[in-house]
Amino acid sequence: MRRSGTRELICVRFAAGLFSALLAAAICAAPALAGQPLDRLREEFRQETDAVRRAKLFPKLGSALLAEMRKQEEAKQYDRVLPLFLEYHDSAEAAFSGLAATGRDPGKKSAGFRELEMHLRTSLHQLSDVVFGMPFDERKTLRKPEKDIEDLDNRLVKGLFPREPETDKTPPSAAKPHPQD
Repeated sequence: MRRSGTRELICVRFAAGLFSALLAAAICAAPALAGQPLDRLREEFRQETDAVRRAKLFPKLGSALLAEMRKQEEAKQYDRVLPLFLEYHDSAEAAFSGLAATGRDPGKKSAGFRELEMHLRTSLHQLSDVVFGMPFDERKTLRKPEKDIEDLDNRLVKGLFPREPETDKTPPSAAKPHPQD
């Protein structure tokens, strides 16, 4: 019995050592790969011709742009944040415009619209944090693109969840007067 306990201990130690080595390798490789995905995502987004696939790519590009904005803001490289913010804004608009140009009804065929809206909804708070992290004088230039992104999200929500027209609803039954006692 003692031998099987020793084997288990050796296996656990080996697995822990292997896991530690893999984790260290991943941590060391992460900074080298950090800049490349943003460029690759930009190129993929620009080259995509299908509006739905382009809209589905935007959450990845948007997340990478947000991460880069935060990184530049933390490094106090405020002059680099504005172009990234505007790129985010323009890419979101381009994804929406492409979807709108297809003539598809987002309430019936939501592919692309749904992914774009979910990403924008979750990123609005992060975008606001970026704006408030900027020096006071530079915030004004980011307010309009931020508002445009909020409006775009609202348009997506209204398209995905349209209200029923008032004329299609069944009219309420005529109110009957209460019998008087």
